[in-house]
Amino acid sequence: MARKLTLIYYSPTGTTRKIVTAIAEGTGLEYDFIDLTLPSSRSQTLEFGSDDLVVVGIPVYAGRVPALFSESLASIKADGAIMVPVVVYGNRHYDDSLLELKDILEAKGAYCIAAAAFIGEHSYTRKVAAGRPDAEDLESAKRFGTEFMSFFNSETDSFVQIDVPGKQPYKERKPSKPVAPVTDDSCIECGICALSCPTGAIDMNDFSSTDPNLCIKCCSCIKKCPTEAKSFTDDTIANFAIWLEENCSGRKLPEIFIREAALKET
Repeated sequence: MARKLTLIYYSPTGTTRKIVTAIAEGTGLEYDFIDLTLPSSRSQTLEFGSDDLVVVGIPVYAGRVPALFSESLASIKADGAIMVPVVVYGNRHYDDSLLELKDILEAKGAYCIAAAAFIGEHSYTRKVAAGRPDAEDLESAKRFGTEFMSFFNSETDSFVQIDVPGKQPYKERKPSKPVAPVTDDSCIECGICALSCPTGAIDMNDFSSTDPNLCIKCCSCIKKCPTEAKSFTDDTIANFAIWLEENCSGRKLPEIFIREAALKET
């Protein structure tokens, strides 16, 4: 069945965008994209129907769907749309995030009959999953797109929702103290950090000033700074980065979920 393909993603550091784009390439369909990373993009109303195939991609924050992304999907309408939830995590674990994203989409009227978890370089340290998604990951993402398109093109329009790992209630969101990156003297005041910040936490008139109450520690500014002028100096984040490097350095592989048993005879 020919469908219209749309990519929806939230991708402060660009890893999720790379994955969902590779998935789209694997489907062989032309596609539109809706980037919900910046504040100005998250006020739009999203409506989909039975002719729509939608890949929804997010990074994992502490085992959960990012809270502000959940808020941006509050008004989405997905009446009968086929949706594919995709999470990208930093080589530790995706915990309940994939189940949570699937539940959000299904509650809006979507049918989720495929899903996947991919790996991206961890936001807190470049030493964990360094450079990922790499060529192997992107090839896996393309194959995933090809495989679920083959399944969707089967001789039926009736589907059973797929099961994915995770638990309810979801992992608790633990409060953390307000912290923001610091800026050193190598800053060239290019403004990339402020223009890329998903919460508008960086002062457009003083790029070294970041509101810790708005900062969500996504590390967009750190990863995108051309002079590496920004970093976290907070001990909690530094210690967690060390723990990640010591315990989460082994290469994890993508996990995909396409269940042949989901096909119903008509």
